[in-house]
Amino acid sequence: MERLDSVVLRNIIKFLDPGDVVRLGRTSRHMHAMMPQVILKTELWKGPDFHIFGPRGGHWAPELYFDGPKLRSEVIELQVSVLWKDQGWGNRKGEIYVMLMRPAADGGEPVEVATYRRLFGIAEHFEKEAKNVIRGDHPVVAKAKAGDFYRFMNNAGGGGGHQLEGKNFRVKAAVCAIVY
Repeated sequence: MERLDSVVLRNIIKFLDPGDVVRLGRTSRHMHAMMPQVILKTELWKGPDFHIFGPRGGHWAPELYFDGPKLRSEVIELQVSVLWKDQGWGNRKGEIYVMLMRPAADGGEPVEVATYRRLFGIAEHFEKEAKNVIRGDHPVVAKAKAGDFYRFMNNAGGGGGHQLEGKNFRVKAAVCAIVY
């Protein structure tokens, strides 16, 4: 690769993910000098406040909460937080979870790549702030690549009377960015 014309090499590099740029740069001093700078950035995504009611029957009744933006690069870490509670009595079933989604090659429905269930555990009977950090060793982060997106789901729980309230849902995504 070192023998390639610098213009050709720079064009090849534009198609690489940030992690591959770093690895290629480690192969030699010449390659390191050719590589663009890889920096970490933080993106903030906010979910809308919600108050959902579960169905009369069943137990598992997930609903789409919101889809995050299309990823522009690899993800290093997700920090998530919410202020939430369930209906305040009876069984606790409320939860929020996240799925890493990849657009289908044929333009059809996106495909689920990985899931992180019980992002904050099960909601308490009282309003409580919940936080979690998902690092690169979990598939929901490790498998993320440019073009994917995160789908956030919530579940009040079925069986009658179940409710789930949430506000101030935040996601801080640590992502790689390439500066040419």
